[in-house]
Amino acid sequence: MCTPRTTRFRMGRAPSRATLAVALALVLGACTAENPSATPTPTPTRDPNALNVTALLDLSGSREPSGAPQRDALQMWADQHSAGTPRVKLKIVDVAGSPAKTALELRREVVEARADAIVVGVSVDYDDAFASLVQLAQVPVLFTLPIPEPATTGGGWAFALAPTPAQLARSVLDDAALRSVLTSGLLVSDESTTAINDRIALTADLARRQVTMNVVTVTAADAAQKLRPVLASTPIVFFAGTPRSYVEAGRNATTGTTLYLSYLCDLADIGDLRDAAPLAVWPGSRWIAASAPTASTPARAGFVQVYTDRAGGPPTSVAASAYDALALLASAAADGIDAVGVRDRLQSGTFAGVATTYTFSPAQHAGFNTGDLALLRYVGPKSSPAVR
Repeated sequence: MCTPRTTRFRMGRAPSRATLAVALALVLGACTAENPSATPTPTPTRDPNALNVTALLDLSGSREPSGAPQRDALQMWADQHSAGTPRVKLKIVDVAGSPAKTALELRREVVEARADAIVVGVSVDYDDAFASLVQLAQVPVLFTLPIPEPATTGGGWAFALAPTPAQLARSVLDDAALRSVLTSGLLVSDESTTAINDRIALTADLARRQVTMNVVTVTAADAAQKLRPVLASTPIVFFAGTPRSYVEAGRNATTGTTLYLSYLCDLADIGDLRDAAPLAVWPGSRWIAASAPTASTPARAGFVQVYTDRAGGPPTSVAASAYDALALLASAAADGIDAVGVRDRLQSGTFAGVATTYTFSPAQHAGFNTGDLALLRYVGPKSSPAVR
């Protein structure tokens, strides 16, 4: 017979890592037969001078965008700062396009691997359940893809390095409104996680402008068939989420149509538009562009050049934020790697990165400076995008 164990909490005392292991466990109270030959798993040895950072990326599976550009940027930063203080120990975990595995690995890396910080480089539905998981982790969790403003009372543990969906929606709609009447536009969504976030933000900003836009839901299989009759006569088309589902349909666009794609664009996706590639624009960091202003810092210019040499192609905005994630954590950990101290220094400072200058406060955990957002356009498969 199994006897359930009870965990008691002492009032006025913060829960320990062991307590968090119980709080975050997916299955509690499961009964298993005792194995007298089993030995307990030893607790990992802690290096007091190292900041242990785990990055969760999609390196396999069908979820977009691929984590490969972020992996390249993270490893590049780690190689360049291998002798830095504090020493940053980077671990990359492939969550294979699975939302369930994303949550599981986040919990496992905090509780079992005892990571000091997590970088989430995959698309997530940042709902109440996921936000609660992040809060229970009680280590800084940095998101490199767009999520809504994650600040909670006192700040919380989540930090958004990318612009929020609302900020991105305002950027593209402001541009489109200068070029055409918004009511003549079309919003297309494949209803993936990233597309839903974009669609909601775009429709909310359109409502603020008292504009109703036609919304078409497609799949990768039927997008070309549904959109072919309307693309030629529609001056502005907004594609929500990663562009892979829309590439074949987008090839039918003709001169006079502007294709607004998402912040998550990869130049390979744009190149697959073929003759329609020059019609595409998307929001991104102006500092990764080939035509970046001369005010670009040496660090930003150096990042683009070294990344391009190493990876064989220019970086994306998301890759730049991944690179910045390690830089931000190392800077915040310079005076100690305790989680609360790192979190507090992150949420009370300004950090100059390669993608943007990040500013956080307890009431604002979305740190991207929207002044660094620009509409980018395609130049070529091996060339950095240019500012439109």
